[in-house]
Amino acid sequence: MLTLINEKAKWIIAIAVVFIGIGLLAMDGTPKDGASRFPLGEINGRKVDATEFDARVKQVTENQRGRSFEDEQYAALRADIFRSFVRQYVLEELAEKNKLQASVAEMKDELLANPNAVRNLVGQEAQQNLYYIQQTSANADEANQRIQTYLASLPRFLLDTAFDQASYEAWLNTPEAYQWGSMVRYEQELKNNTIPMKQLQTFIAAGIHQTSLESAFSVTRRLNKLDLQVASVPASAFGDAASKVDSAAVISYFNAHSDSFFVKEDMMKVKYASIAIAPSAKDEDAIREYVKTLYNQLMDSTIAFDELAKIQSEDVGSAQQGGLLGDYTGRGVWVKEFEDAAFALDSGKISEPVRTQFGYHIIQNLGKQTDSTGAVAKVKAAHILVTVNASVETVDSLTKILNNVKKSAEEGKSFEDAAKEQNLAVTESDWLKRGANLAGIGYVQGFHTFMFQNKKNPEPQGTISNVLSNKKFVVLAVKADSLVAGKRQVGPYFEEIRANLVNNAQAEAAKAYLESVASKVEAWNAADSVKPTVENVTFETATAGVDEYVSGLGYASPVLATIAKTQKVGEWGPVVVTPSGAVKVRINAETKASEESVATGTEEDLQNATRFAPNALVNDYVLSLEATADVVNNLDLYYKD
Repeated sequence: MLTLINEKAKWIIAIAVVFIGIGLLAMDGTPKDGASRFPLGEINGRKVDATEFDARVKQVTENQRGRSFEDEQYAALRADIFRSFVRQYVLEELAEKNKLQASVAEMKDELLANPNAVRNLVGQEAQQNLYYIQQTSANADEANQRIQTYLASLPRFLLDTAFDQASYEAWLNTPEAYQWGSMVRYEQELKNNTIPMKQLQTFIAAGIHQTSLESAFSVTRRLNKLDLQVASVPASAFGDAASKVDSAAVISYFNAHSDSFFVKEDMMKVKYASIAIAPSAKDEDAIREYVKTLYNQLMDSTIAFDELAKIQSEDVGSAQQGGLLGDYTGRGVWVKEFEDAAFALDSGKISEPVRTQFGYHIIQNLGKQTDSTGAVAKVKAAHILVTVNASVETVDSLTKILNNVKKSAEEGKSFEDAAKEQNLAVTESDWLKRGANLAGIGYVQGFHTFMFQNKKNPEPQGTISNVLSNKKFVVLAVKADSLVAGKRQVGPYFEEIRANLVNNAQAEAAKAYLESVASKVEAWNAADSVKPTVENVTFETATAGVDEYVSGLGYASPVLATIAKTQKVGEWGPVVVTPSGAVKVRINAETKASEESVATGTEEDLQNATRFAPNALVNDYVLSLEATADVVNNLDLYYKD
């Protein structure tokens, strides 16, 4: 009988790459001296445990099965995990304050109700143990013997292809079930998060009393249908109206509604000069010569193609398979240069290095399939990919250019003039929040530390950064402007306000236009097979409830709800402005829902309110706790290096 482990046996070998990747990530993310000076973070005065944090990062990366993380992705991962600590800590405070505790019976019920989750967690741990056995065995015979012994020790529910609930429940009643590390972590999650959240939902549900009248009103709105004729004009058809909205109009609107536009968190604008990192001709030559060396090794038969691919290929997905690019493949799938070379090779032959947009490939033809005419239709191929990247020497030369800009700026020249001396343009960023990246540049290590002062652990900062870099750019930035949280400022909202004012002006223009052609619109007979033609006007018929979508009005439009309440059946109403333009509506008929359907819908609505509303309310409540927590996030400094 196939087992869960044996079904995934092909993955056991690939696990090596995962652990290597995890090791590299851990080394890359380990702070040098930050931990000795300040904690990784604090939440309501409680320090975030750095060891637990790193363990959680490692657990997430392990689940990615060898995926290669870019710096930006790794920084985002750390940020997400830090937010998980914020939620965990505020929930634990909430549980303690309200004496929410998971009982043994509740824990057991959760384990019984979620066998698939347990099976997956324990199965992954078993796979890791199998890999360890394989790696620490002296030879294949010893490995096979130890693996068979280990498989025999595993619980039956994990081995059977068909899940056996009775076997699973029996295992839960043994002490061995709780010696698995994955089970310990799962129990902690149930104890600290899942069960307290369910208890909280129970308390909140006890306070939810949606009345039958409220449900009946909602159901009636949904089930009652209107037979409509709608003539609409889009605001976008009146672009000239945008010229009426200038900076003075934006400022005036802001001054009249300033309480709606306070800065929620510190923000910064920077000016920056950047240089794209691209390999030089010298770099290209060096990589080409290196790939030729690999090709010569293959020609000298000093190493097998699949073994060299596992070691040298930078195509992570295929390298683990010895460079294999799937099964037989027809034309049109690979890029042309690669395809031409692969199809031209005889079976078993290896190509000289082939340059494509991805780098240099050494291709092995593993077989051909021909069509009825004898022409080659499909090819099975493997490859070794070596990408062409800029060398350290090239990056250093680009860094030197920006260091010259920095030196000139520090000596008194404006940042713009200093950049111009080096033939570089200066770009001003939008308003940036903590954690935001430069548009088009992406994540740059050290940029957030330069841009925002860590208030509880300040470090000396100047107005101009050091030369920073990622894989694509070297960057030099200077602080241009800043906003402090809590202030009312037009800056971050200027474009948003202007866009809304422009849309309003265009919508009013659409209204005036639709009013001017109202007589043509009202002459439209919905029974006619041909709709009238009026410039900029769209004519549609619809049968819908006020909470449904209607062209020109959108979903659950309050405009339609007002029309349904105030407008007489059989008459055209006045032109009305909508967020997207203007409409004129005629109600031809109204179909009332039957008492039976309203009663049935009301009962379902009440049940759904009891079932789903507590979860939504709890989530909103927890989000508010997270937002108001006293959080000190030191990730930018802790992982500075």
